[in-house]
Amino acid sequence: MIINAKQFGLKGNSKYKDTHAMQKALNYAKKHKGTTIYIPAGEYHIRKSLVIYSDTTLQLDENAVLKRMGKDTLLKNGRRFKSYYGYDGNSHIHIVGGTFDMNGYQFPYNNTAMCMGHAEDIQIIDVTFKDVVGGHCLDACGINGLYIKNCKFIGFHDSDGSRFFSEAVQLDIQVPGAFPKFGATDGTITKNVIIEHCYFGNSDTPTMQPWNRAIGSHASRFDQYYENIHIRYNTFDEMKHYALTPLKSKDTYIHHNTFDNCVGGIRFLAVKDGKNAKDLKGVERTTQAGKNLNIYENTFLDKMEKDAIHVQSYNLVKHDGIVIASNHFSNKAQSLYLQDIKNLTLANVITVNLKKVNAGS
Repeated sequence: MIINAKQFGLKGNSKYKDTHAMQKALNYAKKHKGTTIYIPAGEYHIRKSLVIYSDTTLQLDENAVLKRMGKDTLLKNGRRFKSYYGYDGNSHIHIVGGTFDMNGYQFPYNNTAMCMGHAEDIQIIDVTFKDVVGGHCLDACGINGLYIKNCKFIGFHDSDGSRFFSEAVQLDIQVPGAFPKFGATDGTITKNVIIEHCYFGNSDTPTMQPWNRAIGSHASRFDQYYENIHIRYNTFDEMKHYALTPLKSKDTYIHHNTFDNCVGGIRFLAVKDGKNAKDLKGVERTTQAGKNLNIYENTFLDKMEKDAIHVQSYNLVKHDGIVIASNHFSNKAQSLYLQDIKNLTLANVITVNLKKVNAGS
């Protein structure tokens, strides 16, 4: 079934009518599984977060804009104070086309454009995310099956310099403090992810800049691993920190990406200690590293202040199985930092500075 959001009162440029109409359409789709909601060309003002439910497709015209007119997120797949566990939340949600504009110049309040948690099968295709302050374009927390293709992530503002760790796409785990929107903090991890043919850079809006980080994670727990992550055929344009920051993951494939004038390229870390080394009962355990990281056929352009590739572990616990092969390094000042690795494969790295290699069987 295909419905037009204008059937529910969507007018354009009216934060009360547009928000009400959009939620009314989303509620209709909740009751009629498999509904596609079409949003025609136009600018629609959203004053508080919209909630999308299972088995819904949101199809935006390429010239349709959902524009934030408040302090809240634009779209989330759950309600505050409602219990969601594992991957049993609102799932099979597909979002295609249009622009999610966080309007950070007019409303410079820290928040995230789209929050998806406790779910399976989230697909986001041909979407532009624009002008986020402090938060993320997408916070994917506890997702099994995330597919992002042909999207643009443009414009970020860090008002007080405290959000250097913000990623355009955050791959997250459901633990306290990681995902404040809704759901149980039960350790549900994000896994089975493809992010391809996307662009990460700046918008033309005043006060905005490119992202600090494009894709990454910064929360973890003992024996919980981000798993089966594919990042490929993307362009990272002038990222202000490491463009990619995967954390203690298994089976990660980063290939055929372009890093254009970024401060740093790829940083892959183990978990040393502290809260990220705790188990799900809150007991701090030992250092854990990642496994099967593959970095190949990427292009690193211009001089980088930080390493092009930085792989590091701690306390003599080694990452196992790192392949770095057939990447193109355009500047001899670019560097690789490789520490505490078991089963390291290096190929075609003669044009880059090997700052540190500490690896062995």
